[in-house]
Amino acid sequence: MTRITRRGFLKQAGAQAVCLGAVPLLASAASASPRLLVGAHYYLWFPDQFRGGRYLRAKLRPAQQPLLGEYSSDAPATAEQHIAWASSFGVDFFTLDYWPGTPLRNARIEEAFLAAQNIDSIRFCIFYELLDLGYDAATGFTVFDGPTIDRFVFDMEDIASRFFAHPSHLRIGGRPVIVLYVTRTAIGRFAEAMLRARERLARLGFDPFVIGDEIFWVVAKEDGSGNTDEPQAERIALFDAITAYNLYDSTERSHFGYGASSTFLRDARALYTRYSGAARGKPVIPMAMPGYNDRGTRLELDHQPIPREWRAGAGEGTFFSRWLDGFTLPLVDPGLPMILITSWNEWGEDTAIEPLTLAEATALDVSKAGNTYTRGFRYAGFGTRYLEVLGERTGRWSPAATRR
Repeated sequence: MTRITRRGFLKQAGAQAVCLGAVPLLASAASASPRLLVGAHYYLWFPDQFRGGRYLRAKLRPAQQPLLGEYSSDAPATAEQHIAWASSFGVDFFTLDYWPGTPLRNARIEEAFLAAQNIDSIRFCIFYELLDLGYDAATGFTVFDGPTIDRFVFDMEDIASRFFAHPSHLRIGGRPVIVLYVTRTAIGRFAEAMLRARERLARLGFDPFVIGDEIFWVVAKEDGSGNTDEPQAERIALFDAITAYNLYDSTERSHFGYGASSTFLRDARALYTRYSGAARGKPVIPMAMPGYNDRGTRLELDHQPIPREWRAGAGEGTFFSRWLDGFTLPLVDPGLPMILITSWNEWGEDTAIEPLTLAEATALDVSKAGNTYTRGFRYAGFGTRYLEVLGERTGRWSPAATRR
């Protein structure tokens, strides 16, 4: 494997960003169709989530780290490098996590991310962690009562007043975008919450484009009477578009292991087809993921991984490549040509595509058995491999661009 120093790697990536500059988000008037929008879910909870080595890459033998090391989200320089990489390989926007219960973390959006000197090279929107309003893992519900509605409306006004007018905020048809996480768990007076939030923002002069995280294998019934595998049409109607943050289901054994021998991709396409019908013309945004392994964070739950190789020996990034080709890109909605990548930097679930230190693939980990965390699957230090795959598949990047 070709070796490159960290300093040289960062210099090369930064030079690419300078050469490519900001990426236009919409088609020109002469274009035949709108340009595909590529987004990635971005987290500002570092270095907290690195502490104690509570993520898969730190459990490997030898350990692996992001190319920036175990960085801090408090530093604008972190955001600047992430923006440089993302814009170089064709990522148009980040969704930035906003947590109702953590105002100090939310402050990093302005104090660090939006303070990046190259913020004009990318767009952003808020990813609202609705789970933080009181999700009950036993029932699978987030109950919207009076106090929850008040908090939700307060947060929507806070988000709108702080971020919607920013020149780099993502807009669709002139409307500021916001993504609501796990709306599929919302019951009780959620429709009232959405109505009040839209009314409050309208008084501020905003008509938000709201994307709901509705698509999953089992969702809460709108009336709160239980869970179901049927799309909930009335809740879907509250949004301007719907998506799935992550389709990993810890109870579905047929989805575990190599993609080549599982039913995961096939089942995911069937699920999206069902939701497209239930959406009644609303855009359905396909997601993409490079694999899944949360054993470094939640070993006690014994979740089984989806490795990053499509089949044994296929190579790092082959699951991501096959998922893009077989699921994400074929399902792009012509009404809203957008895809969402899970994720830029969710290392706890090992769905991150941000650059990682280069290292040979290993299935060994620090556990007594030697494979408790990996379950025998190989994990490589992949450099910019996932950004290259994404850029190639979406037509934003090619090896020739780097050689120039």
